[in-house]
Amino acid sequence: MPHGSSTNDSGFLRRLLHRKKRSQKHKTLLGKILLWMFGPLFLLWSIGIVITYFIAQNIANAPYDRTLTDHLRLLKYEVEQQHVRQGVELSASALTILSGESGRPVRWQIRDANGDSLAGNADIPLPDNWAYEKDKFKFHNETIDGQSVRVAYVWGGRDRQGESFLTLVAETNDRRGVLQQEILTGMLTPQLIVLPLAALLAGLGLTQGLEPLNLLQERIRARRPNDLSPISDDLAPAEIAPLVDAMNELLTQLAASTETQRRFVSNAAHQLKTPLAGMRTQAELALREQDPDKMGESLQQLVKGAQRATRLVNQLLALTRAEHSGNPGLFVPEKLELNALAERQTRQCVDAALHRGVDLGFEAFGQPLWIQGNGLMLAELLANLIDNALLYTPAGGWATVRVAGDADTASIEVEDSGQGIAAEHQARIFDRFFRVWGNSADGSGLGLSIVKEIADQHRARVELVEPAPRDGARTCFRVTFRKVSPPQA
Repeated sequence: MPHGSSTNDSGFLRRLLHRKKRSQKHKTLLGKILLWMFGPLFLLWSIGIVITYFIAQNIANAPYDRTLTDHLRLLKYEVEQQHVRQGVELSASALTILSGESGRPVRWQIRDANGDSLAGNADIPLPDNWAYEKDKFKFHNETIDGQSVRVAYVWGGRDRQGESFLTLVAETNDRRGVLQQEILTGMLTPQLIVLPLAALLAGLGLTQGLEPLNLLQERIRARRPNDLSPISDDLAPAEIAPLVDAMNELLTQLAASTETQRRFVSNAAHQLKTPLAGMRTQAELALREQDPDKMGESLQQLVKGAQRATRLVNQLLALTRAEHSGNPGLFVPEKLELNALAERQTRQCVDAALHRGVDLGFEAFGQPLWIQGNGLMLAELLANLIDNALLYTPAGGWATVRVAGDADTASIEVEDSGQGIAAEHQARIFDRFFRVWGNSADGSGLGLSIVKEIADQHRARVELVEPAPRDGARTCFRVTFRKVSPPQA
Protein backbone atom coordinates (compact mmCIF):
# COMPACT_ATOMS: atom_id res chain seq x y z
CA MET A 1 0.00 0.00 0.00
CA PRO A 2 1.37 3.46 -0.79
CA HIS A 3 2.53 5.61 2.09
CA GLY A 4 0.09 8.43 1.16
CA SER A 5 -2.89 6.07 1.36
CA SER A 6 -1.89 4.99 4.88
CA THR A 7 -1.63 8.64 5.93
CA ASN A 8 -5.09 9.40 4.53
CA ASP A 9 -6.58 6.41 6.35
CA SER A 10 -5.01 7.44 9.65
CA GLY A 11 -6.30 10.99 9.17
CA PHE A 12 -9.80 9.67 8.47
CA LEU A 13 -9.68 7.53 11.62
CA ARG A 14 -8.57 10.52 13.71
CA ARG A 15 -11.46 12.64 12.36
CA LEU A 16 -13.89 9.80 13.02
CA LEU A 17 -12.68 9.39 16.60
CA HIS A 18 -12.83 13.17 17.12
CA ARG A 19 -16.47 13.25 15.93
CA LYS A 20 -17.31 10.33 18.16
CA LYS A 21 -15.72 11.97 21.20
CA ARG A 22 -17.51 15.24 20.47
CA SER A 23 -20.86 13.49 20.05
CA GLN A 24 -20.29 11.70 23.35
CA LYS A 25 -19.38 14.98 25.02
CA HIS A 26 -22.34 16.98 23.71
CA LYS A 27 -25.34 14.79 24.44
CA THR A 28 -28.73 16.25 23.63
CA LEU A 29 -31.03 17.32 26.42
CA LEU A 30 -33.92 15.44 24.80
CA GLY A 31 -31.88 12.23 24.63
CA LYS A 32 -30.88 12.54 28.27
CA ILE A 33 -34.48 13.13 29.37
CA LEU A 34 -35.73 10.18 27.32
CA LEU A 35 -32.97 7.97 28.71
CA TRP A 36 -33.80 8.81 32.32
CA MET A 37 -37.53 8.55 31.62
CA PHE A 38 -37.76 5.32 29.64
CA GLY A 39 -34.76 3.52 31.11
CA PRO A 40 -36.37 3.14 34.57
CA LEU A 41 -39.76 2.70 32.90
CA PHE A 42 -38.61 -0.33 30.88
CA LEU A 43 -36.85 -1.73 33.95
CA LEU A 44 -40.07 -1.43 35.96
CA TRP A 45 -41.99 -2.90 33.04
CA SER A 46 -39.71 -5.96 33.02
CA ILE A 47 -40.18 -6.37 36.75
CA GLY A 48 -43.92 -5.99 36.21
CA ILE A 49 -43.89 -8.85 33.67
CA VAL A 50 -42.29 -11.16 36.24
CA ILE A 51 -44.81 -10.11 38.88
CA THR A 52 -47.66 -10.53 36.36
CA TYR A 53 -46.46 -14.07 35.62
CA PHE A 54 -46.70 -15.11 39.27
CA ILE A 55 -50.03 -13.35 39.68
CA ALA A 56 -51.38 -15.16 36.60
CA GLN A 57 -50.07 -18.44 37.98
CA ASN A 58 -51.86 -17.90 41.29
CA ILE A 59 -55.05 -16.82 39.54
CA ALA A 60 -54.96 -19.90 37.29
CA ASN A 61 -54.29 -22.26 40.23
CA ALA A 62 -57.04 -20.91 42.47
CA PRO A 63 -60.17 -22.40 40.72
CA TYR A 64 -58.49 -25.73 39.95
CA ASP A 65 -57.19 -26.01 43.51
CA ARG A 66 -60.72 -25.45 44.78
CA THR A 67 -61.91 -28.27 42.49
CA LEU A 68 -59.18 -30.57 43.82
CA THR A 69 -60.25 -29.67 47.36
CA ASP A 70 -63.82 -30.64 46.54
CA HIS A 71 -62.56 -33.93 45.12
CA LEU A 72 -60.60 -34.59 48.31
CA ARG A 73 -63.67 -33.98 50.44
CA LEU A 74 -65.80 -36.26 48.24
CA LEU A 75 -63.22 -39.04 48.20
CA LYS A 76 -62.65 -38.75 51.94
CA TYR A 77 -66.38 -38.97 52.59
CA GLU A 78 -66.74 -42.05 50.36
CA VAL A 79 -63.89 -43.89 52.08
CA GLU A 80 -65.13 -43.01 55.57
CA GLN A 81 -68.25 -45.10 54.83
CA GLN A 82 -66.20 -48.25 54.14
CA HIS A 83 -63.52 -50.57 55.59
CA VAL A 84 -60.28 -49.58 53.90
CA ARG A 85 -58.65 -52.96 54.60
CA GLN A 86 -61.42 -54.74 52.73
CA GLY A 87 -61.06 -52.59 49.59
CA VAL A 88 -62.56 -49.33 48.45
CA GLU A 89 -65.43 -49.04 45.99
CA LEU A 90 -66.58 -45.59 44.93
CA SER A 91 -70.15 -44.78 44.10
CA ALA A 92 -71.21 -44.09 40.53
CA SER A 93 -71.73 -40.42 41.24
CA ALA A 94 -68.26 -40.11 42.80
CA LEU A 95 -66.69 -41.83 39.79
CA THR A 96 -68.56 -39.46 37.49
CA ILE A 97 -67.31 -36.46 39.35
CA LEU A 98 -63.74 -37.73 39.50
CA SER A 99 -63.75 -38.58 35.80
CA GLY A 100 -63.86 -34.86 34.93
CA GLU A 101 -65.51 -33.02 32.06
CA SER A 102 -62.52 -33.28 29.75
CA GLY A 103 -62.48 -37.06 29.83
CA ARG A 104 -59.23 -37.13 31.80
CA PRO A 105 -60.02 -38.82 35.10
CA VAL A 106 -58.55 -37.46 38.25
CA ARG A 107 -56.03 -39.78 39.81
CA TRP A 108 -56.75 -40.65 43.41
CA GLN A 109 -55.13 -42.72 46.12
CA ILE A 110 -55.73 -43.86 49.72
CA ARG A 111 -52.77 -44.56 51.99
CA ASP A 112 -52.59 -45.73 55.59
CA ALA A 113 -50.69 -44.12 58.46
CA ASN A 114 -47.48 -45.83 57.34
CA GLY A 115 -47.76 -44.45 53.82
CA ASP A 116 -48.68 -47.79 52.24
CA SER A 117 -51.13 -47.62 49.36
CA LEU A 118 -54.58 -49.11 50.16
CA ALA A 119 -56.54 -48.18 47.04
CA GLY A 120 -56.46 -46.04 43.90
CA ASN A 121 -53.51 -45.15 41.69
CA ALA A 122 -50.31 -46.26 43.34
CA ASP A 123 -48.13 -44.05 41.07
CA ILE A 124 -49.06 -40.84 42.90
CA PRO A 125 -45.86 -40.06 44.87
CA LEU A 126 -45.95 -39.12 48.53
CA PRO A 127 -45.05 -35.51 49.31
CA ASP A 128 -41.67 -34.82 50.88
CA ASN A 129 -43.33 -33.66 54.08
CA TRP A 130 -46.52 -35.60 54.80
CA ALA A 131 -46.62 -35.31 58.58
CA TYR A 132 -50.02 -35.76 60.15
CA GLU A 133 -52.03 -32.53 60.18
CA LYS A 134 -55.73 -33.19 60.49
CA ASP A 135 -58.09 -31.64 57.92
CA LYS A 136 -55.40 -29.36 56.47
CA PHE A 137 -55.46 -29.36 52.67
CA LYS A 138 -52.02 -29.14 51.05
CA PHE A 139 -50.82 -28.85 47.44
CA HIS A 140 -47.59 -29.47 45.59
CA ASN A 141 -46.39 -30.10 42.02
CA GLU A 142 -45.00 -33.44 40.87
CA THR A 143 -44.09 -35.19 37.62
CA ILE A 144 -45.79 -38.46 36.70
CA ASP A 145 -44.95 -40.29 33.47
CA GLY A 146 -43.26 -37.13 32.14
CA GLN A 147 -46.31 -34.99 32.82
CA SER A 148 -46.55 -32.12 35.28
CA VAL A 149 -49.33 -32.77 37.78
CA ARG A 150 -50.84 -30.95 40.70
CA VAL A 151 -51.22 -33.11 43.83
CA ALA A 152 -53.57 -32.31 46.73
CA TYR A 153 -53.74 -34.33 49.96
CA VAL A 154 -55.31 -34.23 53.41
CA TRP A 155 -55.07 -36.20 56.65
CA GLY A 156 -57.90 -36.75 59.09
CA GLY A 157 -60.05 -39.38 57.43
CA ARG A 158 -61.18 -42.46 59.49
CA ASP A 159 -63.02 -45.46 58.11
CA ARG A 160 -65.84 -47.32 59.83
CA GLN A 161 -63.34 -49.18 62.02
CA GLY A 162 -61.62 -45.96 63.07
CA GLU A 163 -58.46 -46.48 61.07
CA SER A 164 -56.92 -43.21 59.84
CA PHE A 165 -55.94 -42.78 56.22
CA LEU A 166 -54.34 -40.20 53.87
CA THR A 167 -56.36 -39.04 50.87
CA LEU A 168 -54.57 -37.87 47.68
CA VAL A 169 -55.85 -36.62 44.31
CA ALA A 170 -53.84 -35.44 41.30
CA GLU A 171 -54.56 -33.93 37.89
CA THR A 172 -52.39 -32.68 35.02
CA ASN A 173 -51.46 -29.00 34.73
CA ASP A 174 -52.44 -28.69 31.05
CA ARG A 175 -55.62 -26.71 31.61
CA ARG A 176 -53.92 -24.60 34.27
CA GLY A 177 -51.19 -23.70 31.78
CA VAL A 178 -53.74 -22.75 29.14
CA LEU A 179 -55.61 -20.52 31.61
CA GLN A 180 -52.36 -18.96 32.82
CA GLN A 181 -51.35 -18.22 29.20
CA GLU A 182 -54.71 -16.62 28.50
CA ILE A 183 -54.41 -14.45 31.62
CA LEU A 184 -50.87 -13.36 30.69
CA THR A 185 -51.97 -12.58 27.13
CA GLY A 186 -54.92 -10.54 28.36
CA MET A 187 -52.79 -8.61 30.85
CA LEU A 188 -49.66 -8.01 28.74
CA THR A 189 -51.20 -7.32 25.33
CA PRO A 190 -52.59 -3.90 26.34
CA GLN A 191 -49.21 -3.04 27.88
CA LEU A 192 -47.36 -4.00 24.70
CA ILE A 193 -49.68 -1.73 22.73
CA VAL A 194 -49.89 1.17 25.18
CA LEU A 195 -46.21 1.39 26.15
CA PRO A 196 -44.82 2.16 22.65
CA LEU A 197 -47.66 4.62 22.11
CA ALA A 198 -46.88 6.25 25.45
CA ALA A 199 -43.19 6.45 24.51
CA LEU A 200 -44.09 8.01 21.15
CA LEU A 201 -46.44 10.55 22.73
CA ALA A 202 -43.91 11.36 25.46
CA GLY A 203 -41.23 11.93 22.83
CA LEU A 204 -43.54 14.20 20.86
CA GLY A 205 -44.49 16.04 24.03
CA LEU A 206 -40.88 16.56 25.04
CA THR A 207 -40.02 17.73 21.53
CA GLN A 208 -42.81 20.28 21.66
CA GLY A 209 -41.83 21.25 25.21
CA LEU A 210 -38.24 21.92 24.12
CA GLU A 211 -39.31 23.94 21.10
CA PRO A 212 -38.89 27.27 23.01
CA LEU A 213 -35.23 26.33 23.49
CA ASN A 214 -34.82 25.95 19.73
CA LEU A 215 -36.51 29.32 19.15
CA LEU A 216 -34.26 30.89 21.81
CA GLN A 217 -31.22 29.36 20.13
CA GLU A 218 -32.27 30.73 16.73
CA ARG A 219 -32.85 34.16 18.24
CA ILE A 220 -29.37 34.17 19.81
CA ARG A 221 -27.72 32.96 16.59
CA ALA A 222 -29.46 35.74 14.64
CA ARG A 223 -28.01 38.47 16.86
CA ARG A 224 -25.25 40.68 15.50
CA PRO A 225 -21.79 40.15 17.03
CA ASN A 226 -21.83 43.63 18.58
CA ASP A 227 -25.36 43.28 19.98
CA LEU A 228 -24.93 43.00 23.75
CA SER A 229 -28.49 43.92 24.67
CA PRO A 230 -30.35 41.61 27.12
CA ILE A 231 -31.97 38.49 25.71
CA SER A 232 -35.76 38.54 25.86
CA ASP A 233 -37.13 35.74 28.05
CA ASP A 234 -40.73 35.90 26.82
CA LEU A 235 -40.36 32.51 25.08
CA ALA A 236 -38.22 30.85 27.75
CA PRO A 237 -39.89 28.32 30.09
CA ALA A 238 -39.73 28.97 33.82
CA GLU A 239 -36.98 26.35 34.18
CA ILE A 240 -34.78 28.17 31.63
CA ALA A 241 -35.47 31.69 32.93
CA PRO A 242 -32.55 31.53 35.46
CA LEU A 243 -30.20 30.54 32.62
CA VAL A 244 -31.42 33.48 30.52
CA ASP A 245 -30.97 35.80 33.53
CA ALA A 246 -27.40 34.53 34.00
CA MET A 247 -26.68 35.09 30.30
CA ASN A 248 -28.13 38.61 30.49
CA GLU A 249 -25.97 39.34 33.51
CA LEU A 250 -22.93 38.12 31.59
CA LEU A 251 -23.91 40.26 28.61
CA THR A 252 -24.26 43.28 30.90
CA GLN A 253 -20.77 42.71 32.30
CA LEU A 254 -19.40 42.19 28.80
CA ALA A 255 -21.08 45.38 27.61
CA ALA A 256 -19.60 47.27 30.55
CA SER A 257 -16.16 45.83 29.79
CA THR A 258 -16.48 46.72 26.11
CA GLU A 259 -17.60 50.22 26.99
CA THR A 260 -14.64 50.59 29.35
CA GLN A 261 -12.25 49.54 26.62
CA ARG A 262 -13.88 51.87 24.13
CA ARG A 263 -13.75 54.74 26.60
CA PHE A 264 -10.11 53.99 27.40
CA VAL A 265 -9.11 54.03 23.74
CA SER A 266 -11.10 57.21 23.15
CA ASN A 267 -9.66 58.93 26.22
CA ALA A 268 -6.14 57.83 25.44
CA ALA A 269 -6.38 59.02 21.83
CA HIS A 270 -7.88 62.34 22.89
CA GLN A 271 -5.50 63.06 25.74
CA LEU A 272 -2.32 61.89 24.05
CA LYS A 273 -2.81 64.10 21.00
CA THR A 274 -1.69 67.27 22.78
CA PRO A 275 1.52 65.97 24.45
CA LEU A 276 2.50 64.01 21.36
CA ALA A 277 1.94 67.04 19.14
CA GLY A 278 4.04 69.15 21.54
CA MET A 279 6.82 66.57 21.56
CA ARG A 280 6.83 66.48 17.78
CA THR A 281 7.00 70.27 17.63
CA GLN A 282 9.90 70.42 20.11
CA ALA A 283 11.74 67.68 18.20
CA GLU A 284 11.35 69.58 14.92
CA LEU A 285 12.59 72.77 16.59
CA ALA A 286 15.62 70.94 17.98
CA LEU A 287 16.44 69.64 14.51
CA ARG A 288 16.31 73.13 12.98
CA GLU A 289 18.24 74.90 15.77
CA GLN A 290 21.94 75.50 15.33
CA ASP A 291 22.42 77.16 18.72
CA PRO A 292 23.30 74.46 21.31
CA ASP A 293 21.54 76.38 24.12
CA LYS A 294 18.27 76.67 22.27
CA MET A 295 18.57 73.07 21.14
CA GLY A 296 18.99 72.05 24.81
CA GLU A 297 15.84 73.99 25.76
CA SER A 298 13.86 72.17 23.08
CA LEU A 299 15.21 68.85 24.29
CA GLN A 300 14.24 69.75 27.89
CA GLN A 301 10.71 70.53 26.71
CA LEU A 302 10.71 67.24 24.81
CA VAL A 303 11.65 65.35 28.01
CA LYS A 304 8.89 67.14 29.96
CA GLY A 305 6.38 66.27 27.26
CA ALA A 306 7.45 62.62 27.41
CA GLN A 307 7.06 62.68 31.20
CA ARG A 308 3.56 64.14 30.90
CA ALA A 309 2.60 61.52 28.32
CA THR A 310 4.02 58.74 30.51
CA ARG A 311 2.09 60.01 33.53
CA LEU A 312 -1.09 60.24 31.48
CA VAL A 313 -0.72 56.69 30.16
CA ASN A 314 -0.02 55.37 33.67
CA GLN A 315 -3.13 57.11 35.01
CA LEU A 316 -5.27 55.75 32.17
CA LEU A 317 -4.00 52.24 32.87
CA ALA A 318 -4.65 52.69 36.61
CA LEU A 319 -8.19 53.85 35.88
CA THR A 320 -8.78 50.85 33.62
CA ARG A 321 -7.47 48.45 36.28
CA ALA A 322 -9.80 50.03 38.84
CA GLU A 323 -12.79 49.66 36.52
CA HIS A 324 -11.96 45.99 35.84
CA SER A 325 -11.32 45.00 39.44
CA GLY A 326 -14.84 43.60 39.82
CA ASN A 327 -18.33 44.70 40.70
CA PRO A 328 -18.68 47.71 43.00
CA GLY A 329 -18.30 46.63 46.59
CA LEU A 330 -16.49 43.38 45.81
CA PHE A 331 -13.73 42.97 48.40
CA VAL A 332 -10.52 41.08 47.93
CA PRO A 333 -10.12 38.90 51.04
CA GLU A 334 -7.07 40.73 52.38
CA LYS A 335 -6.87 42.49 55.74
CA LEU A 336 -4.69 45.61 55.81
CA GLU A 337 -3.49 47.85 58.66
CA LEU A 338 -4.26 51.40 57.58
CA ASN A 339 -1.43 53.13 59.53
CA ALA A 340 1.21 50.91 57.94
CA LEU A 341 -0.29 51.28 54.46
CA ALA A 342 -0.48 55.08 54.67
CA GLU A 343 3.02 55.47 56.16
CA ARG A 344 4.59 53.22 53.52
CA GLN A 345 2.97 55.12 50.67
CA THR A 346 3.83 58.50 52.18
CA ARG A 347 7.49 57.51 52.41
CA GLN A 348 7.47 56.62 48.71
CA CYS A 349 6.30 60.17 47.88
CA VAL A 350 8.93 62.00 49.95
CA ASP A 351 11.39 62.41 47.05
CA ALA A 352 8.67 63.89 44.83
CA ALA A 353 7.71 66.30 47.62
CA LEU A 354 11.32 67.41 48.10
CA HIS A 355 11.70 67.91 44.36
CA ARG A 356 8.66 70.22 44.36
CA GLY A 357 9.74 71.99 47.54
CA VAL A 358 6.67 70.80 49.55
CA ASP A 359 6.89 69.70 53.19
CA LEU A 360 5.18 66.27 53.30
CA GLY A 361 4.20 64.98 56.75
CA PHE A 362 2.46 61.93 58.20
CA GLU A 363 0.25 61.63 61.31
CA ALA A 364 -0.58 58.09 62.46
CA PHE A 365 -3.53 57.03 64.59
CA GLY A 366 -2.85 55.94 68.15
CA GLN A 367 -3.91 52.32 67.61
CA PRO A 368 -4.05 49.82 64.72
CA LEU A 369 -6.92 50.25 62.27
CA TRP A 370 -7.75 47.18 60.16
CA ILE A 371 -9.67 47.36 56.88
CA GLN A 372 -10.32 44.89 54.08
CA GLY A 373 -9.37 45.50 50.47
CA ASN A 374 -6.77 45.24 47.75
CA GLY A 375 -3.39 46.57 48.91
CA LEU A 376 -2.13 47.56 45.45
CA MET A 377 -5.29 49.43 44.55
CA LEU A 378 -5.43 51.25 47.90
CA ALA A 379 -1.78 52.23 47.47
CA GLU A 380 -2.74 53.62 44.03
CA LEU A 381 -5.62 55.54 45.65
CA LEU A 382 -3.35 57.14 48.27
CA ALA A 383 -0.61 57.82 45.72
CA ASN A 384 -3.06 59.80 43.57
CA LEU A 385 -4.33 61.81 46.56
CA ILE A 386 -0.76 62.69 47.62
CA ASP A 387 0.29 63.43 44.06
CA ASN A 388 -2.76 65.66 43.63
CA ALA A 389 -1.83 67.57 46.82
CA LEU A 390 1.79 67.97 45.69
CA LEU A 391 0.71 69.03 42.20
CA TYR A 392 -1.52 71.89 43.36
CA THR A 393 0.62 73.06 46.30
CA PRO A 394 3.23 75.70 45.40
CA ALA A 395 6.83 75.42 46.56
CA GLY A 396 7.22 76.29 50.22
CA GLY A 397 3.82 74.85 51.11
CA TRP A 398 3.00 71.72 53.03
CA ALA A 399 0.87 68.51 52.72
CA THR A 400 -0.09 66.09 55.48
CA VAL A 401 -1.31 62.49 55.34
CA ARG A 402 -3.40 61.74 58.41
CA VAL A 403 -4.98 58.46 59.65
CA ALA A 404 -8.04 58.69 61.91
CA GLY A 405 -10.66 56.31 63.25
CA ASP A 406 -13.60 55.74 65.57
CA ALA A 407 -15.61 52.75 66.78
CA ASP A 408 -16.80 51.61 63.34
CA THR A 409 -14.75 53.39 60.68
CA ALA A 410 -11.19 54.17 59.69
CA SER A 411 -10.19 57.01 57.41
CA ILE A 412 -7.27 58.58 55.55
CA GLU A 413 -7.07 62.35 55.11
CA VAL A 414 -4.75 64.18 52.73
CA GLU A 415 -4.60 67.90 53.59
CA ASP A 416 -2.57 70.60 51.86
CA SER A 417 -1.96 74.31 51.75
CA GLY A 418 -2.41 74.53 48.00
CA GLN A 419 -4.70 76.56 45.80
CA GLY A 420 -7.97 75.24 47.20
CA ILE A 421 -11.11 74.40 45.19
CA ALA A 422 -13.80 76.99 44.54
CA ALA A 423 -17.33 76.08 45.61
CA GLU A 424 -18.67 76.19 42.05
CA HIS A 425 -16.17 73.52 40.96
CA GLN A 426 -16.48 71.09 43.87
CA ALA A 427 -19.39 69.15 42.33
CA ARG A 428 -17.26 68.11 39.33
CA ILE A 429 -13.88 67.38 40.91
CA PHE A 430 -14.31 63.59 40.47
CA ASP A 431 -15.24 63.83 36.78
CA ARG A 432 -12.71 62.49 34.34
CA PHE A 433 -10.42 65.03 32.68
CA PHE A 434 -12.06 67.88 34.59
CA ARG A 435 -9.65 70.71 35.33
CA VAL A 436 -10.36 74.22 36.50
CA TRP A 437 -9.97 76.62 33.59
CA GLY A 438 -6.84 78.71 33.88
CA ASN A 439 -5.11 76.35 36.32
CA SER A 440 -1.40 76.27 35.59
CA ALA A 441 -0.70 72.99 37.38
CA ASP A 442 0.61 70.19 35.17
CA GLY A 443 -2.13 67.56 35.45
CA SER A 444 -4.50 65.47 33.32
CA GLY A 445 -7.67 65.53 35.43
CA LEU A 446 -7.65 61.77 36.08
CA GLY A 447 -6.19 61.49 39.59
CA LEU A 448 -9.41 62.09 41.57
CA SER A 449 -11.40 59.94 39.11
CA ILE A 450 -9.06 57.04 39.92
CA VAL A 451 -9.49 57.73 43.65
CA LYS A 452 -13.29 57.69 43.29
CA GLU A 453 -13.31 54.46 41.25
CA ILE A 454 -11.09 52.59 43.73
CA ALA A 455 -13.09 53.89 46.70
CA ASP A 456 -16.33 52.68 45.11
CA GLN A 457 -14.79 49.26 44.57
CA HIS A 458 -14.11 49.05 48.32
CA ARG A 459 -17.46 50.53 49.40
CA ALA A 460 -15.56 53.42 50.84
CA ARG A 461 -16.67 57.05 50.86
CA VAL A 462 -14.41 59.73 49.41
CA GLU A 463 -15.29 63.38 49.96
CA LEU A 464 -13.92 66.87 50.08
CA VAL A 465 -14.17 68.08 53.69
CA GLU A 466 -13.32 71.24 55.57
CA PRO A 467 -9.61 71.27 56.46
CA ALA A 468 -8.42 71.36 60.04
CA PRO A 469 -8.27 74.80 61.67
CA ARG A 470 -4.57 75.44 61.09
CA ASP A 471 -2.63 78.09 59.22
CA GLY A 472 -2.64 77.71 55.46
CA ALA A 473 -4.93 74.67 55.28
CA ARG A 474 -6.90 74.98 52.04
CA THR A 475 -7.92 71.50 50.82
CA CYS A 476 -8.65 68.21 52.58
CA PHE A 477 -9.78 64.92 51.00
CA ARG A 478 -11.03 62.12 53.26
CA VAL A 479 -11.57 58.44 52.38
CA THR A 480 -13.60 56.51 54.97
CA PHE A 481 -13.56 52.70 55.27
CA ARG A 482 -15.41 50.23 57.44
CA LYS A 483 -13.26 48.68 60.13
CA VAL A 484 -12.83 44.91 60.39
CA SER A 485 -11.53 42.70 63.17
CA PRO A 486 -7.75 42.09 63.31
CA PRO A 487 -6.48 38.90 61.66
CA GLN A 488 -5.98 35.93 63.94
CA ALA A 489 -2.42 35.15 64.83
